[in-house]
Amino acid sequence: MVETEKEAAQASLQTQDLWVLYTNGASNASGSGLGLVLEVPTGKIIRRSIRFPDMSNNEAEYEAAILGLRLALKNGAKRLKLHCDYQLVVNQVTGTFQIKEQRLQKYQTEICRLLPNFDECQLDQIP
Repeated sequence: MVETEKEAAQASLQTQDLWVLYTNGASNASGSGLGLVLEVPTGKIIRRSIRFPDMSNNEAEYEAAILGLRLALKNGAKRLKLHCDYQLVVNQVTGTFQIKEQRLQKYQTEICRLLPNFDECQLDQIP
């Protein structure tokens, strides 16, 4: 096998068991909502949308990430790439931003409690 073919085969194996999670949360005067899309390596797509009572937009974004991580774990994910559209959540979880609102600390703590259950978990902020 040529070296580039070996590298391509290795890259293919590395992505075979990678689960991909997209999360989004939003809040307005009529309530809060969360959206999750979990792409399973087999090609299956799991979608969830959930309405919540009043919460801030920051809380809705955190809740979406937490529920998405729990959904991935429940379905057996070990390697996960989490795409979150909210820069605040990603940067607070990774420690780049400080948490100024104390009520958000519990959300960040819960995400940090869930992450070690994965063999690998990458967090990406997407626009």
